[in-house]
Amino acid sequence: MPNFSIMTRRTFLRTGSAIGTGIVLGTPAIWAKEQTKNPARPKTNVEEALAIPKTPFSLPGKFPGKVVKTQNDSATKDEKFDQQVVREMVFNGIEKLTGKSAAEGFGLFFDKKDIVGIKVNPVGAGLISTRLEVVRAVIDWLTENGLSRKNIVIWDRFDYMLADAGFTAENFPGVKIEGLQTMDEEAAMGKTSDNSRWLRKDGKHVSLDNFDQKVYYWVDVEGPKDLAYLNQHVVNGKYSYFGKLLTQKLTKIINIPVFKNTGNGISMATKNLGYGSVCNTNRLHRPLFFDVCTEVLAFPVIRDKLVLNITDGLRAQYDGGPGPNAKFTYTYNTLFFATDPFALDMTCHNLLVQKRKEMGVKVNEHPRFTEYLRYAERLGIGVADPAKIEVISA
Repeated sequence: MPNFSIMTRRTFLRTGSAIGTGIVLGTPAIWAKEQTKNPARPKTNVEEALAIPKTPFSLPGKFPGKVVKTQNDSATKDEKFDQQVVREMVFNGIEKLTGKSAAEGFGLFFDKKDIVGIKVNPVGAGLISTRLEVVRAVIDWLTENGLSRKNIVIWDRFDYMLADAGFTAENFPGVKIEGLQTMDEEAAMGKTSDNSRWLRKDGKHVSLDNFDQKVYYWVDVEGPKDLAYLNQHVVNGKYSYFGKLLTQKLTKIINIPVFKNTGNGISMATKNLGYGSVCNTNRLHRPLFFDVCTEVLAFPVIRDKLVLNITDGLRAQYDGGPGPNAKFTYTYNTLFFATDPFALDMTCHNLLVQKRKEMGVKVNEHPRFTEYLRYAERLGIGVADPAKIEVISA
């Protein structure tokens, strides 16, 4: 059983309270039902993104449709993760994916001047968040091949979640740690009426300047106008702005989500970026559901910079997601590697469905839970047909 002693007060608020969990992650089962009742789809500006010419690094990347799975039962012992074993798994996975040495594989994706952002998933800190050991191994790979630690940024949308999950300067010296925004949880849950920690005197969110108002995902849906929504989502109109970290600083992105469900779907590679790179997202759940995971990744700011995805399945969760739920977690000791996040998510979705059935979970296999992946294939940014996906065990 995972060790809860390392969970912080804020983590407890999110995992121990249905209200807290709902504020941060929403309720995917309800979104799915409502989308079925109301199939009308709002207009978006994805066509503007698709009109921009691709680059040699554009999705689906160097290896379309290729997924590498590496498993080592020695990675976990007594609920602790073995850094050396995890490092070997990471290096082995990269070599199997690229067909080259780890050093040569580095050269396929990066040069020494790149500013590399490592997108983690810190939700469920101490239980089901991206493991520090995986991130350390990736940083080893980057720095041993010439990238300076000051050129590496570990990032997520929410700053406090990064700290709760252990992504701190103390644990990663010399590496930058950056959240796109802050949120006052006490105010969001109605525990205080003091909004000064997140609201400027001019009525704007203190994190507004962290988002690039020239680069946005537009959807013809207004965000709620209440302060609680603004606290969590920075703006509340029809625009979801990309973080300036992505638009102005990072030149490459490595995506490290965790292996977990969200209702009958998954919350892994594409959702980690689809809902983690822009603000004002909660308004999008009901009308677009998973399509956000496809359309946000179609924008050049991600499409042309995301070079590698590593799904962290050292510990996995087969039900109760996207929030953490200890009774549904299990030791999996597995990492998945791909340049193509859509092939990766289709592979992991099917494996998670298999696991859910094995554990006696009633599974809804309606195509709507994977349609966003086939949508990506139609847009030319990924491979979703299992017949076209090559899964290699390393």
